[in-house]
Amino acid sequence: MVKQQLESDLKKAVLDLGYKIDDIVCDIPQNSSFGDYTSNIALQLSKLKSENGKQTPQVIAKEIIEKLGKLDYLDKTEVAGPGFINFFIKGESLAKQVSEILEKGEGFGKGGKKDNKIIDVEFISANPTGPLTLANGRGGAIGDTLANVLSFLGYQVHREYYVNDTGNQVRLLGEATLAAAGKVESKEEHYKGEYIKDLAKKFSDKLDLDPQQLGHLLADHLLDNEIKPAISRLGISFDEYYSERSVYERGLIEKTADILKKKGVAYEKDGALWFKSTEFGDEKDRALITSIQGGRGKEEPTYFMADIAHHEEVLSRGYFKKINILGADHFGYADRIKGAADALGFKGKVDIIFMQFVRLFKGGTEVRMSKRAGTFVTLDELLEQVSKDVARFFFLMYSPDTHIDFNLDLAKEQSNKNPVFYVQYAHVRMANILTKAETKFDKPNLDLLTTTAELELIKYLTGFPELILEIGDSYSVHKLTTYSARLADLFHKFYESCRVLNAETEDLKVARLALVKACKIVLGNSLNIMGIEAPERM
Repeated sequence: MVKQQLESDLKKAVLDLGYKIDDIVCDIPQNSSFGDYTSNIALQLSKLKSENGKQTPQVIAKEIIEKLGKLDYLDKTEVAGPGFINFFIKGESLAKQVSEILEKGEGFGKGGKKDNKIIDVEFISANPTGPLTLANGRGGAIGDTLANVLSFLGYQVHREYYVNDTGNQVRLLGEATLAAAGKVESKEEHYKGEYIKDLAKKFSDKLDLDPQQLGHLLADHLLDNEIKPAISRLGISFDEYYSERSVYERGLIEKTADILKKKGVAYEKDGALWFKSTEFGDEKDRALITSIQGGRGKEEPTYFMADIAHHEEVLSRGYFKKINILGADHFGYADRIKGAADALGFKGKVDIIFMQFVRLFKGGTEVRMSKRAGTFVTLDELLEQVSKDVARFFFLMYSPDTHIDFNLDLAKEQSNKNPVFYVQYAHVRMANILTKAETKFDKPNLDLLTTTAELELIKYLTGFPELILEIGDSYSVHKLTTYSARLADLFHKFYESCRVLNAETEDLKVARLALVKACKIVLGNSLNIMGIEAPERM
């Protein structure tokens, strides 16, 4: 692609001038009067010392342009502002990029990482103590889309749901159900809501079990009958539901504790085992195994210990990286688990994405959600009102570190006001044009694509592979919604200003049809990666 070629030629020119730099990135300026691509490389280099000493960005920029010389795809270059270099690409060079998109088809932008490394993506991982909430749905959309991006790039991806199916939360689930049946006294910390009453009725013959045993039974039931169906409705399929209970049953606690002690990062004090988390940036050391309350002397692993064992077991499979998507309330916990992974010998192999919460609005009023109070809106309830495509797009529209105000009225809108409808309608329009054309365009004369609308559209299409690479590095999956919406906008503008089926000449018609097909390929790829249907009709 032209952009990649430009970055390569620019890097060579910079190296030839005696500067040392790893990568050079050219951006598409928001204002087309500043060129097709722009680079701030001269400003970066002005902070370094070259063989000729420190120079101003403007002087360095002029040197770079001179070293580049005449390139057959460049119309002109110019230095702007404090030292930006603006590049203007020849129209015919841009137009020829359409051929590459048509040639690669659905593979356009695919395989940017060809090392076939395995990445574990853990997401949702909600406690199996009730139905999934909207926040869980957001985590699902983000995690599944990220997994799709990584897979598209060429990584092997393992989708994991870590099931917290033991411990205090599960015991509270058992107690809450017993309380709903009048077997024990109700407590403030118990889960509440109609689903708890339903569980008490459904498992009326199991209410003689102790709270922990009953909790295990109920957690398994909720996972299979509430959580997994909702996940499927959102279009997600996991490779593994990793049971926390299995960590205990398979002796992974003892195994991992021994590893930590042998590595000198765990010690015994006051009848407990502690992790030296202060050596890894934490404010204090954290307990791994404690004595159960009541003075019976029974060892009790903490949740942190179980999670360390889980990470040790997963990363020991030889995975290149483990990516965890966690709620914002886990922020302080993240450094501890990353420190533990470092201590185990997996330095840099754990990445964590923090996800803020979701607020639902209907009729301009917030719909309150409280899982314990039983007034929360479940993911299933949302999916009864909007499609999977709408839910995923809305969940993906914002950076994970930003709160979402989910506008239910807009989500149900069947017009261009709804961003999902707008993007999908663009794909339908592309499909309709190609269906009506009944024209073969094996060898289109792409030099005929010269209008501003055509060239702007082509330029935007060529940025798709780099976008996917960037998301694979930054995990910023929300950029896919921005990209697809902008692509739909550029396509609609192109279609309104350029006649396609009734173009002035047959050759121009064929060239524009080729561009429409290229748009359909790229927009289809974008939607498919987000797990959203790319419809042929609506």
